[in-house]
Amino acid sequence: MGVQRFTDLRAWQACRAYKNAVYRLCATGSLSTDWERRRQMEKSAAGPPSHVAEGFGRFNPADFARFLVLARASLMESQNHLRDAVDKGHITEDVRAEHDRLAETALQEVTGLMEYLQSPEALRNARRARERRIASRPERRTLNREP
Repeated sequence: MGVQRFTDLRAWQACRAYKNAVYRLCATGSLSTDWERRRQMEKSAAGPPSHVAEGFGRFNPADFARFLVLARASLMESQNHLRDAVDKGHITEDVRAEHDRLAETALQEVTGLMEYLQSPEALRNARRARERRIASRPERRTLNREP
């Protein structure tokens, strides 16, 4: 039945794969001791999966799309940090290119999801899901005494 959790989203999965690759990269070689660069790289790589997850939790296509804009920006920031790591001699151009491919895959997935969220189909699906959620709730009664 489609996506039930944010972890089901290909965009989140691709962002997480990229994040974990950056974490592994930062734990080795001279990057592991360049604390400032390591922190910048890990922080920018950690943002995208978090933004995808938070956007998913909004239950609103427009809100979700705004969080995906943040995810895209963080992925691009992270790609820039990879280039800085090459410039500082921490990694080779080949290592950067390998990580860039993972980032590009994540960017494609996030962009595809953004495009879907801006479609009429997404609005219809969101409306149906909201109606199902409301219909499945038990009637809420107040504990206050009725006058």
